[in-house]
Amino acid sequence: MLITIMKLVRLDTGSLALNAFRALRTAGAALWRWRRQRLAAAELHSLSDHSLRDIGIARSYIDEQVRLAAKRYARPRNSTRLT
Repeated sequence: MLITIMKLVRLDTGSLALNAFRALRTAGAALWRWRRQRLAAAELHSLSDHSLRDIGIARSYIDEQVRLAAKRYARPRNSTRLT
């Protein structure tokens, strides 16, 4: 019986570690996506009004357009899944 309990404890610890790793990986990926969006928005904000008009973006809609583009070109969630 002690061996069975030890096996259960090991399984729970491994499961806990795996869940913690997945949570950290998800948080890290979200932080990385946010950072890339901020860099893209900063790059667009640095353009002149004339340049923005040429590409069809109003300065007041830069953040919204960056968010929409991030959603449009996002990878499927399962593509980074570890097996």
